Amino acid sequence: MRCAAVVAAAAAVLGAAAPAHAVILTTFVSVTQGITLRVGSAGGTVDEVTFDVSNADVAPSPGAVTGGGVGAVLVTVSADKTGLFSPSTVTLTASSAAGLPCITVTTCASTVIPFSSIGWVSSNLDTGTNAGNDIQTGSFNGSASQQLAQFGLPNFIQTFLQGSSRTQMSNTLTFSYANSTLYPAGSYQGRVTFTAAMN
Repeated sequence: MRCAAVVAAAAAVLGAAAPAHAVILTTFVSVTQGITLRVGSAGGTVDEVTFDVSNADVAPSPGAVTGGGVGAVLVTVSADKTGLFSPSTVTLTASSAAGLPCITVTTCASTVIPFSSIGWVSSNLDTGTNAGNDIQTGSFNGSASQQLAQFGLPNFIQTFLQGSSRTQMSNTLTFSYANSTLYPAGSYQGRVTFTAAMN
């Protein structure tokens, strides 16, 4: 059995992205208000993480399978804020509700593997004042709007004193397939869509 989890990004791109220097970092610069989301490779490429479940991973003692393909996936959100009454919070969500349907119908028919079978280890976690606000190690829950991260932007006083700001969050996710349920042999493929919003 082979599972392919396609990692895709849906982003509102209203400003240019800054280079990553830390997990959640705010700099005060002259910017135009907007938000940028990047998941995986640049240039509109949709990255694919694959899980090859075979041999000892099938029986008698199946264990978790580490993702192949692109390997680790970088997730970066950059939020540019201007003005005293502009947005104050950035939220990153993921939609994995469609699961991973069988694409070799002669062997696995209409079977769908839920995305809750796929988890990740997050690296480059913030250990400062934003600890716990970036993407923590976890797994998809199969919903249409799973919150993965939420962090604040500079407050009223900071914006008044410093002016425009850019806040960037960056985590690297390494995926694995739980392999806790035996599904019919075949290939399965699905897509997760990430969305970043400011409010």
